[in-house]
Amino acid sequence: MESQQEESAAAAALDMIKVLEITSEGHKGTKESSDDRSEVASGKQTTDWLTDLDEVEEILHYKFKNKKLLEEALTHASFSDQCFSYERLEYVGDSVLNLLFTKEQYLLYPDLPPGALTRLRSANVNTEKLARVAIKHKLHRYLRHKMPLLEEQIREFSQAILDYPLHSNGLVDTPKALADIVEAAIGAVFIDSNFSIDFVWKIFKDLLEPIISQETLKVHPVTELYEVCQKRNLKVKFVDLWKENMAFDVFIDDQFVGRGIYGLKKEIAHNRAAENALNNIRKILSEKDCSDVDEQNIYRVEN
Repeated sequence: MESQQEESAAAAALDMIKVLEITSEGHKGTKESSDDRSEVASGKQTTDWLTDLDEVEEILHYKFKNKKLLEEALTHASFSDQCFSYERLEYVGDSVLNLLFTKEQYLLYPDLPPGALTRLRSANVNTEKLARVAIKHKLHRYLRHKMPLLEEQIREFSQAILDYPLHSNGLVDTPKALADIVEAAIGAVFIDSNFSIDFVWKIFKDLLEPIISQETLKVHPVTELYEVCQKRNLKVKFVDLWKENMAFDVFIDDQFVGRGIYGLKKEIAHNRAAENALNNIRKILSEKDCSDVDEQNIYRVEN
């Protein structure tokens, strides 16, 4: 099943690229209308905004032939009532990025099965990983939007990830717009470079660092909790209290071992409950293992 999903994802990305290559001439022919649309979205073109675009080009180490693509990649749908935002470029960038990691990891790990390749790719292209890229290179400073809560969400995310140098595995609330602009920038470069997959990888490989490898890939806390308990024939039960008090409780063999609380997203509360239970069960199992060793030593001495 996972192998079929891997093949389907790659095939879909390749089909999209073929379509884009066929329509590339049409894109060039509609450049004037695209420019008009951009002008409506941004209002008056200011010197500061043009300077911002230049700064983003410096971050990417890439000079756009059609700078309107970059402008579009940095414009959220909330910024204007007009149909001008990064959403289409994000769609393109998402497909391109998945294909790039599929290709790179297929070559880098010739003996890795499809399921493991899928998990590794997902870790490198998911929302939190790409949002970290935006923060690291300060791309969020150039996002045009009218979302009053976004700035505070970005500050909270920037602070939260300090506790997780590589990835939190679902324990941190991630503003999706951060990941969106990274994918949109990838889509913009892909189109501006005449749909060159290899060129996009050349531009973004270093920007996407640190890339999660097979050695640094961590198991999701929910998955790890089930694995730890399964090895010891322990029964795990999550109790959903999110509607009542924004929490999940975790019981192992009917004993309470952990709780996770988060009011904005149910999934994060669930993940945090698993992480809390893992930390507690490790202590319990460690103490039990030590107790078992002590009992064995006493038995040897007495006999």
